[in-house]
Amino acid sequence: MRAYHLALPGFLAAQAALLGARGAQAGCPNPDSSYVTVTFSRTFTGAYQHGLPYDVVTVDPSGNGETFAGTGITIRVYLRNNGGTPLVGIPREEIQLFNSNLCICPGGNIADHASDANGETTFSGSLSAGGCAPNLIVFATCNVIATIPVKINGPDATPASPCAVDASDLSALVARRGAQVGQGNYSICFDFNEDGSIDASEVALFASALGGQCPSPP
Repeated sequence: MRAYHLALPGFLAAQAALLGARGAQAGCPNPDSSYVTVTFSRTFTGAYQHGLPYDVVTVDPSGNGETFAGTGITIRVYLRNNGGTPLVGIPREEIQLFNSNLCICPGGNIADHASDANGETTFSGSLSAGGCAPNLIVFATCNVIATIPVKINGPDATPASPCAVDASDLSALVARRGAQVGQGNYSICFDFNEDGSIDASEVALFASALGGQCPSPP
């Protein structure tokens, strides 16, 4: 299987590309030379974006959704100062994934570990989150590092009851049942196995996630 590898720009280039993104703040290390790499080891095989990199992860607030690693997505963050020196020992809690379309549970979006001797850390697990997003933004030490082309969907796809999989989400799913990519009201937000069709498999996954919510209040 061919692997697709992307190297995302460092802090300053990412800032220029992100309208409204917050910049360096007083008291925060300024990781000017930082960057992110993303590798996709799988491709879509169904009707949805057939043959393209498999770039969607299905999550839920309880944290029991798909993992980045399990989906074939490798995310590596390299933290550097403006001289290119690795930023060592940045706590994992200060390295996060974010998108304003998502409801993210406390601690549900942090890196696997603190930055190591090379200033490197990874994201390999799942997000504890609800919502649907077209990409993810990598933050570190309260700065934007890059926007990465990884989509998020899941059973808590509607904003009616953030970070809780409940009847409002079921109603939205049922309203789209039978939709196929390119037709009707299809949306990748509700296609949990990304095969291009919203059908019984989505209902089954939803049933297993029903009642899921954050371990603690969002």
